Amino acid sequence: MTKKFLFVNENIFTFNSGTEFSAMNRIKLFKQNHIDAKIVTRNFNPSLHQEIKKYGLDDSDVINMYDYFQGEMGGKTHHEYLRYSNLVDKHEFKINGVDNNKSYIERLGQRVAKVSIFPLTVGEIGNVDYYDNFGNVASRDVFDYRGFKSKEIYMHPDGNIGHELIFNTNGVPVMEITHMNVGEQLMPTMFKLLNYHGKTYRFNTEDELYTFFLDEISDEETVVINDRPSLTVVVSEMKSTNHKYQVMHNEHTENPAEAGNKKAKLFNNLIPLFESNSDSYSGVIVPTDEQRNDLAKRFHKMNFYTIFDTAILEMHQPETEVTNHEITYMGRVFRDKNVTELLSIIPAIKQSVPDVHLTMMGYFESAQFKNELDEIIKQLDIKDNVSMVDYKTGKDKDKILRDTRVLVQSSKGEGLSMALIEGLAYGIPEVAYDVNYGPNQIIDDQRNGFLVPAGDLGTFAGKVLSVLNDNNLHKTQSDFAIVQADKFSADNVMKQWNEFFKTI
Repeated sequence: MTKKFLFVNENIFTFNSGTEFSAMNRIKLFKQNHIDAKIVTRNFNPSLHQEIKKYGLDDSDVINMYDYFQGEMGGKTHHEYLRYSNLVDKHEFKINGVDNNKSYIERLGQRVAKVSIFPLTVGEIGNVDYYDNFGNVASRDVFDYRGFKSKEIYMHPDGNIGHELIFNTNGVPVMEITHMNVGEQLMPTMFKLLNYHGKTYRFNTEDELYTFFLDEISDEETVVINDRPSLTVVVSEMKSTNHKYQVMHNEHTENPAEAGNKKAKLFNNLIPLFESNSDSYSGVIVPTDEQRNDLAKRFHKMNFYTIFDTAILEMHQPETEVTNHEITYMGRVFRDKNVTELLSIIPAIKQSVPDVHLTMMGYFESAQFKNELDEIIKQLDIKDNVSMVDYKTGKDKDKILRDTRVLVQSSKGEGLSMALIEGLAYGIPEVAYDVNYGPNQIIDDQRNGFLVPAGDLGTFAGKVLSVLNDNNLHKTQSDFAIVQADKFSADNVMKQWNEFFKTI
């Protein structure tokens, strides 16, 4: 395979969804098979090269648009410590350390700036807020994790952003971003590339700039795989290549039960793909044959391919029998995942297993939703039986999964379910709703877990309870989970990609 692959995305976040995890898993799979591939991100993110390390990615695995125009594609080579930085003339200004997170810069007893330390570093500069004579923030310097000033932000008197400058590592501006009021909303209205190959380019939106950037790093042999429906139009407008594909990670209809209905309402974010931009794409990649068949019946002129959107790259077979009563949910803690239903089954299970414990691990829809869940937990009197924790990586996540006796999922619709696949690698019995799509591809009912009719809470609780109480059942299902994991092995998923490559 001589082609270059670009996996188009918005960002690698501190808290990522399955979309980002799928792209990161894919880049590792392609690297193992010596295929030239990169994740390409749009958003300005001074923490990007810090974040990707948490997920086992190298700096060379990701190309960010702003990095590219700044001419800084590499990793961290410099630590910009506040105490030793040229930012502060020690003869004229005094550094007044407040705590490990911030310091104030003072001149003749007057506070002139606040320095926020870059997260998860010791004393390295993050943001610098400069004050006017009235104590308002007049401008802000934004430092990249890699130790250079990346952006200057200039504020209106009301505190809103007015103008931004993006710099290269030599301190030369390479981009301007202008913000103006559009109706009642303040938003960026112009992105200007400065002296790019000797020319200045103007764009109305960040997405227009992103299309330009993607064309700059692509040629006619480049294969663009778009992971985000929000970027469907961006990719469709590329001129450099015709090899453009959309990956779908979720069900496509608002009511998952109506997925086979040709007239069922699509999610709004998919309408550009299937209606106005379908001719720009060579095909759509979905995780299951069932979804591919449903879509092919509805959109006859489009090409659809089945490729699992994650592969098991490492097995974690249990070293000893898990004998506790730990239940785990892993994924987005959002309303659309119906996580409140998981809370509602705990009182019934608690009657037979007093020490049952549910860990909900993921990133939360909002602080408000987390508070709502806390209130439900109090009302159900299960405070000692439930823990809600942010998404974990590395050893922290590994420990939770190794201690898990049952992995549960309560969503009414899925594309495949990366969490359930990851559970197979740990030999965890699983209980999930039998919905479109995915869970029935992962759970062989009664062999490595149970599939339950959507919304049947009584049956759901009963199946979880049976695995908690029956050591023989747990052992049998755990053993078969390891067998089932082979279906999603790196070799088997790569076979699907190799079949896809033949069509390009």
